[in-house]
Order: sequence, then structure tokens, then C-alpha cells
Amino acid sequence: MAAESEKAEPANAEFAGAESEHDLPARLSALDAAVNGDTAPPGKASWEDGHARWELYRRAAEQPAAHALLLDAVRAESDGPLSSAVVVLMLERTPVAEHGSWTAALDPEVREFAERRSEELAVLDSLDRHAAGYGAEEVGSWSDWLQLRVAQSRAEGHGHVLELLAGHGRTKRIRRTATESLAEIGKAGPRA
Repeated sequence: MAAESEKAEPANAEFAGAESEHDLPARLSALDAAVNGDTAPPGKASWEDGHARWELYRRAAEQPAAHALLLDAVRAESDGPLSSAVVVLMLERTPVAEHGSWTAALDPEVREFAERRSEELAVLDSLDRHAAGYGAEEVGSWSDWLQLRVAQSRAEGHGHVLELLAGHGRTKRIRRTATESLAEIGKAGPRA
């Protein structure tokens, strides 16, 4: 009997270890310790509140040293809209080349929006190099969010795209914002 229980313990210990890899409260406690230092992490019950988890995720997003633990927690997060919101937040804070690891952390059922936002952020990232390469049809196909973000740009190299948005932006707000951006660029004058 003793030999059987000795054999069972390692298997159970191994199972417990594998189970803890998917244990959201353990991941949240590790993330909380990284974000808040030596303060005692709250008990499991407080992690049941999505608002408490969002606050922890938001604070972790502000600390690059906690990003790996944050990604680990997102993989275990069972609340799809919450995990999607965290990923979209992180897409704004990470290089485009790293977006794939964040979007892949999401359940496929909630991944579509984050993937679309990643593509839009890649367009924003490319504007400094390729603004003149975007035509009216392509700019017209951009989402309202992307058109507005570009319209808010004050970079001189974005003038061509800003002119397209000032004349053909999907909403009055986008057209007005692009016009204001063009005026600001004009006031700045050429840079030597």
C-alpha cells in the first residue's frame, strides 16, 4: 500500500503542477506581486471581480517588466471581453512585431477585434515610411477609428493622407480634424 501511495504522489504532484499552469488566481497573484512589489496579494475571492482584475491588468500594462506575466494571465483569463480589452490595450503599447503573441493569447471567439486593431496599428506604424503610397480608395476603406487617429496626426510626412481625409473622411469630425492637422503643419512651416 505504501508503495502505491508513493507512486501516486508524484503523479498527483505533476498533475497539480500542470493544473497550476492554468490557474488564473495563481497567475494573478504572481502578476500582483510583480506590479505591487512586496505587498501581500489579495486572496482568491477578490480576483472573482472583473473590475479588480481589470485594474491589475491596467497597472501591469504600465510596467514593461510585468508584461510577460500579464500575457500569461491573459492566456488564463476566462472573461473573453476582459481579455480582449487587455490585449487591445497592450497592442497600443507594444511594437507591431509583438502583436501576434498578444492576439494569439485570446480565445478565437474574441480574437477578431484585436486582430483588426493590430492591422490598423500596423498601418499607423507604416505611415511615416509610406504615407504617399496610400490612395483614396484604401484610405476610404479604413475604419472610422483609424481615419480619426491618422487625422489627428501632425507629422509633415502625413500631408498626402491628411489631404485625402480632409476631403473624403467618412465623418464630419474626421474631415475637420484632418483639416486642423493640415493647418497646424502649415503653421509649423518647413523644417530645416
